[in-house]
Amino acid sequence: MNAALRPQPLNIISVCTGGAGLDLGFELAVPSSRSVCMVEREAFAVAQLVSAMEAGLMVPAPIWSDARSFDGRAWRGAVDGLIGGIPCQPHSLAGKRLAEEDERDLWSDARRIIVQSGAWLVLIENVRGMLSSGGAERVWRDLHRLGFEVEGGLFTAAEVGDSQERERFFVFAVADARCARLQGDQQRGSLGEWLRPTSSRSVAELRRTRLFPPGPDDLEGWREFSSTAPHLEPEVCRVADGMAHRLDELRMLGNGVVPLQAAYAIRTLATRLAARGSAGAARLVRMMEAG
Repeated sequence: MNAALRPQPLNIISVCTGGAGLDLGFELAVPSSRSVCMVEREAFAVAQLVSAMEAGLMVPAPIWSDARSFDGRAWRGAVDGLIGGIPCQPHSLAGKRLAEEDERDLWSDARRIIVQSGAWLVLIENVRGMLSSGGAERVWRDLHRLGFEVEGGLFTAAEVGDSQERERFFVFAVADARCARLQGDQQRGSLGEWLRPTSSRSVAELRRTRLFPPGPDDLEGWREFSSTAPHLEPEVCRVADGMAHRLDELRMLGNGVVPLQAAYAIRTLATRLAARGSAGAARLVRMMEAG
């Protein structure tokens, strides 16, 4: 008897979930993935997540309110990965850039949850300033000490056709002990490599698909957009496209991640790791292709 077998779900713990931009991005990259537990302290973001679950737009999952008190041991053996857009304030160029000395820094808690849960893949997102604050070096070093193969890079929303730049730094890591033993530390990559170009795709072609609203000065684009999507509101500056778009949602929007940008980063970085010989990354690439 022939039977179509569905791929086994990839279960994810999501920390600092916000509006679930990373979660949606991971699902776009690996369709069999799902967030089975979320950690988010902002009441407005939690309300949005619950509403999405009730509307059937997201898989129902428990939401914990504090990363510092979250115990990953309860999820050991039940999850594959951890993803998180940990707070950017410790690394932002607009702040004091105290990195791990900033009380808002949550990398130590994310690292603890990774160890407790036994997650074998990790995705961390932050601002470009993490590269110069010492935060990226710390994450890179800690993940290698835990036995992960690590890749990273800067990606923009413009690379996937958005009218905004929205540059973000992504770290993607896979625990592959066999690969680490065979290749040695010299094959693991370096922080300098994380700054190499990531895209050769045609942004103009992506923008013609109208996955995103036009830029603020693109009057002809707005005329075309308004004629083809009159049901979306408001038509100027913000669009109801699944992301936060009203004035009282600006905080969640500012902290959020464009899902398609995250998906592109995940696919790119996983492919790089697979090319370096990571069996775990190769498995992820196969899951992406199967999806």
